[in-house]
Amino acid sequence: MTADTVSTVGVFLLRTFRGIISPIRRKTSDYHLQEGHSQNSHKTSAGMASNFTPPTPKPGLLVLDVDWTLWPFHTDMDVSPPFKKDSSGEVKDSRGKAIQPFPDVPRILDWLKGNGYTLALASRTWAPSDMERLLVLLDWNKYFSYKEIYRGTKTKHFSRFTQNSGVPYSKMLFFDDEDINIHEIGDIGVMCIFVTHGLNWNLLKEGLEKYAKERS
Repeated sequence: MTADTVSTVGVFLLRTFRGIISPIRRKTSDYHLQEGHSQNSHKTSAGMASNFTPPTPKPGLLVLDVDWTLWPFHTDMDVSPPFKKDSSGEVKDSRGKAIQPFPDVPRILDWLKGNGYTLALASRTWAPSDMERLLVLLDWNKYFSYKEIYRGTKTKHFSRFTQNSGVPYSKMLFFDDEDINIHEIGDIGVMCIFVTHGLNWNLLKEGLEKYAKERS
């Protein structure tokens, strides 16, 4: 059995048995419970972005997780390919479910790129081709200089980041929603910020200020 076959079977099993494992993971419905608060904070994010001066020093590489950090679902479990963009520009999966990021994320990506941050993506998804397709449809690849999207440990992702970028771990800042990733990547010297209900402006600001204060 080839590696591609194993991956395909793994994704199929994850999607088939999502109902069985849902009690031990967060679900899209968990996000909707927080959506009202997120939308309120989104109303002020434009003003916060325009009034916030990037603290220095900046991280040499700012790394973002994807699932449950940039959007409220697991790519390999909660959505169904193929994905398409309709005439209105909205991205949907094969069941007609709209693919939407957390409310502040599009503005955050624009702000980070506009202020000269070098960005990277790190994901342990079992469905890398599906994630890559969503990144294309959302037009997000323009933001990221580096991407490591494949199952395994994120220590491998970060090893590739430092090899490809030349940025040492001590000059990196990482946002992720899983404890295991926060601990593993923190242990190699990367400053890590734990994400609870998606990346938002307040969390980004706190992370950048913490980095500037502790790594100056």
